[in-house]
Amino acid sequence: MAWLPARRSFAPLKAWHLLLGRAGRVGLVVLVGLGLARVPLGWGVLLAAGGAAALAILRWPALGFIPLAFGIPFGAARAFLLGGFSVSLSQPLLAVISAAWAARRTALGEGRIRRLPLTVPLLVFWGVISLGLLPAQDLSSALTEWLKWAEILWVYLLVGSIVGPSERLGLLGALCAAGALEAALGLYQFLFQVGPAGFILFGRYMRAYGTFRQPNPFGGYLGLLLPLGYASVWAGARRALSRRAPLKERVLWGLALGASLLMALGIVASWSRGALVGVLGGLALVALRLGRRTWFILLILALLIGILAPALLGALPAGFIERLGDAFALIGQDLSTVEITDANFALVERYAHWQAAWRMFAQHPWFGVGVGQYPAVYPSVAVPRWQDPLGHAHNYYLNILAEGGLVGLGAYCALMLATLITLWRRSGKASGWERALALGALGMWGHLMAHSLFDNLYVHEMYLLVAIVLAMAAPWPSERA
Repeated sequence: MAWLPARRSFAPLKAWHLLLGRAGRVGLVVLVGLGLARVPLGWGVLLAAGGAAALAILRWPALGFIPLAFGIPFGAARAFLLGGFSVSLSQPLLAVISAAWAARRTALGEGRIRRLPLTVPLLVFWGVISLGLLPAQDLSSALTEWLKWAEILWVYLLVGSIVGPSERLGLLGALCAAGALEAALGLYQFLFQVGPAGFILFGRYMRAYGTFRQPNPFGGYLGLLLPLGYASVWAGARRALSRRAPLKERVLWGLALGASLLMALGIVASWSRGALVGVLGGLALVALRLGRRTWFILLILALLIGILAPALLGALPAGFIERLGDAFALIGQDLSTVEITDANFALVERYAHWQAAWRMFAQHPWFGVGVGQYPAVYPSVAVPRWQDPLGHAHNYYLNILAEGGLVGLGAYCALMLATLITLWRRSGKASGWERALALGALGMWGHLMAHSLFDNLYVHEMYLLVAIVLAMAAPWPSERA
């Protein structure tokens, strides 16, 4: 091997390599600085912050779900159209997280995607709605809905596979903080009448709508998050309030408590019937799971409420109870003959869309009119005087029945039942903060099932929130499922 240089002869080459490497890094920093100096200050700050965040996510992909927790409610305010699809902050964030995961998986072999409890039910439902692409009249709408469920599946798998137990507590704190900020914005709108004239209540308040532009999705978003807050307060109290509890767990418990109070007030301020019904559905499921002791406490609270009912009803805004009861007042009536007033407009409009969905199902009972096709088919089945399709049927079960027929509704009901059974079992076996996450997911699912009778909550990227919370409740490999 006489042709090889002596070992010490490589020292100058190594020094040159290190020098060029440092010079290259310095040059790159200089070029980036010159580029940022030529753009407006706002864009420069945004690009610098975005670059730093992207590098942090590349190092710790799970960290990307923290800004995503805030991007779900607040990112929609900056949404834009790209190739016929609406894109907000959440999609680029999810793309960066996915790219960081793929890079680390390829280079280091980290972050293996695990088979989580709901993988098969989600795959089956996604496969069923994929059949709805074939009869689609509006391919853009069909692909949007199809990709939405692909995102749900991917986010569920990604969060459940790479976000560890301690990281889930950080994500829990971010979700509670985002919900508290959104609720605070809604309460500000409610108290100071910030919003359109059509949202005014009693002449001195305003229906809260937050960043969602409408009160119903605002109430739905808070309703999905509220169980995560009060379940954390309930299940994490003994651990967080003990003398040996770490400071971060005490802070997290206090954040969950404050966020729960704000979100509950925000739901009332939204004046959304569906959200109020959803809250009852979520509470009922969590209370059932907590067992006899909880039922005893609830019985005492019910007796106290019964004794104090006259005073409590007097303190509520006029029409609060009637608003819940009016939700079923027009069932069975001929909507073409109903007199429209300011009081019943929203109800009649919702029932008109329910009838339209039923007519779509009657025409295509087995496989429906196609995924995402409700708005496209609506004009041909619309009730007179109600020609605006509004995007969905304001009842997700009827919406699935119209777009997927009996096959689609059956697959969705199977997914609902599988999720309910999985969360019920998980919340019974877990303990501590793991149980708080499982109970929160169970309450969220109860809210979703009840609220879906009056609205579609798979909008405004709330479907990403559903996927994240379900994944946070999944057992980690080191835990006993």
